[in-house]
Amino acid sequence: MFRARPSLETVEFDGWVLRFANGYTKRANSVNPHFDSTRPVAEKIARCEMHYAERGLPTIFRLTAFSRPAALDSTLADAGYGLLDRSLVLAAPLDPAPAPGYSDVRTVPADAWFAAFDRLRRPDPVACTTHRRIVEASEGTCRFAIVEVGGEPVACGLGVLIDDAVGLFDLFTAKPHRHCGYGSAIVGAALRWAHRRGARTAFLQVHSENDSALRLYERFGFALAYPYWYRGKP
Repeated sequence: MFRARPSLETVEFDGWVLRFANGYTKRANSVNPHFDSTRPVAEKIARCEMHYAERGLPTIFRLTAFSRPAALDSTLADAGYGLLDRSLVLAAPLDPAPAPGYSDVRTVPADAWFAAFDRLRRPDPVACTTHRRIVEASEGTCRFAIVEVGGEPVACGLGVLIDDAVGLFDLFTAKPHRHCGYGSAIVGAALRWAHRRGARTAFLQVHSENDSALRLYERFGFALAYPYWYRGKP
């Protein structure tokens, strides 16, 4: 995921990876405590708070069951860090590739896709620019997809191929056009595209309470790889 969806700046500090991207998404603006440490935890938390404060950002930790040290979640809770956004990483095998479905999924150039995404999601100008910089910094090959109705974009999605795995990002369907199969069509098209290019695994990230998305992904064979959650200070 880090290679497919990089931050704009990364600081490695005693086993923890600090990511910064102008505040666009928690994933790209959080502390990832992946590895064992040597410094006292309280000192490290204070140093992280300093780094994020210098950039005008809140300090947010992205935590998993394998974060280090093992008691970090409770330590952060005791320090006033509240629980935010329980999410899931899902993965699916791509052998065989999904069968073709709805066919009106268009692969478009980057400029057309960003215009469609911004029209659908309506982010502020800073978020628009930051989002594009993150996508363009990806190490992978990107597949930009949209569905149009009456010449207007109603759904979009992005596949990023990294080695033999494809990550799915920015999957979104406009509210009036949901439950029409457009999201499923974009997912299926992205997985078939990646399979033809050698991908054998797919992964994505989704909020744990997004039931409609979870049902969609389950139909493509996605299953839980691991959960994660965030802790941040008010």
